Amino acid sequence: MSAQDQSEPATDAEVFAYMQRQLRSGRVKPAVLVDLTQKAFPEVSRERIVHCFGELDSSLLKR
Repeated sequence: MSAQDQSEPATDAEVFAYMQRQLRSGRVKPAVLVDLTQKAFPEVSRERIVHCFGELDSSLLKR
């Protein structure tokens, strides 16, 4: 990660894409996705992460 990446928080699109990749991999359960995302993006608020979680396609959450 460059110094610029560390100073700028991730965009909602980046967080959303990360969550989709994790669920599609089949190794992450929806119940732990928010906590896992918080660890991956500590600079992003929990409210933004929960908002992105709410935007996920329901078919990804039913696996």
